[in-house]
Amino acid sequence: MSVIMNQKKEILEKLAFIRRHKEFASFGVKEQEVSYNPCLSEEDIKEFEHKHCITLPDDYRTFISEIGNGGFGPGYGLLPLDKAIVDFKLRDKPNISLNEKFPYQDSWNEEWITSFNWNEGYPETEIVNAYISTAHIAGCLQISHFGHGCTFLLVVNGNEKGHIWFDGRADYSGLVPKLKDGQRISFIEWYVTFLDMEIENINESLTHSTTA
Repeated sequence: MSVIMNQKKEILEKLAFIRRHKEFASFGVKEQEVSYNPCLSEEDIKEFEHKHCITLPDDYRTFISEIGNGGFGPGYGLLPLDKAIVDFKLRDKPNISLNEKFPYQDSWNEEWITSFNWNEGYPETEIVNAYISTAHIAGCLQISHFGHGCTFLLVVNGNEKGHIWFDGRADYSGLVPKLKDGQRISFIEWYVTFLDMEIENINESLTHSTTA
C-alpha cells in the first residue's frame, strides 16, 4: 500500500477538523470550499499520461484517484488535472508542455531583474514575454494559484520530478524549489504541511477565543 493510501484517513480527518472550525481558519481558507472534487478513474489518468508521454508522481497520482482531483488546498486551492496544464496567467492560455523536461535543478531568475531600474519604467514587452514563457515551466503541472499570478508547481518530467516548486515570475522573483528542513518536498509532504499549518492556526484561534 502506498504512503498516500496510508495517509488517506489522516488527511480526511484533518480536512473534517478544518471544515468544522472554518470560521477560525486563515483568510485564504475561509474563502474556499473545504472539500474535494470527484476523483479521476484509473482509465482517465492513464489516458492523460499516454497523451503527454509522462507518468505522474505516485503520491499525486494516488491523491487524484483516491482523495480528489483538486479542491481544498494552498492558495486558491488545488487545480484539477485538466486545468493544471493550462498557464491561466497568460493572455492566450497556452498549455504547458509536459513531455519536455523541467529545465532547472536550482533556483532560477533572470540576471537583468536585479539590475533593472524599476523607478524609470518597465521592461520591454519582448523581454517580459520571454521571462514568463511556459518554456521555463515545461514538465510541470501548475497545481495551485498562490495569488497575484504566482503558482505552485509539481514537476512531472525531469530531474526534479515529484518535487514542488514555487513560480514567482509574476512578481519577478523567479523559480524556487520548496524546502522543508532544507530538503526538497514531495506533493504529499507539501499538502500535509499545509493542512497541519491550518490546524495549528485554528487551534491558536480557538485557544484565544476561550481565554478572551
